Amino acid sequence: MERQLKAFFEGNSPTFDLPLVLHGSAFTQHVWRELQNIRAGDTRSYSELAQAMEKPLAVRAVARANGANQIAIIIPCHRVIGADGSLTGYGGGLWRKQKLIEIEAQYRR
Repeated sequence: MERQLKAFFEGNSPTFDLPLVLHGSAFTQHVWRELQNIRAGDTRSYSELAQAMEKPLAVRAVARANGANQIAIIIPCHRVIGADGSLTGYGGGLWRKQKLIEIEAQYRR
C-alpha cells in the first residue's frame, strides 16, 4: 500500500490495486463501488452519482454513504462535489479535498 500511495502522490498512478473488505449496507457499498468508477481527474455531483446508480431521488443517502467512507483516497469520495461545482463536506478538510483534486488533475492530460 505504501508503494501505491507514493506512486499516487508522485503522479505516477491514479489507481490502487488493493484487496478491500468493505463493511456497510448494500446501498453504501454500491455508492463506494460507483465512487471507484469515477476516473482520477474527474468529479461528479452527488445527484450525478445518484443518477448513475439509477437512484435519482437518493441524493441525500448517497451523500451519507459518501461521508461514511473510511478509506478516502482508495475509495475516492473527494471526487464528489456540489451540484454548483463547489467543494462540499470532506472529513479530512476541504483544503485536503482541493489538494487531492489538484493532484488528480494531472491524470486528465
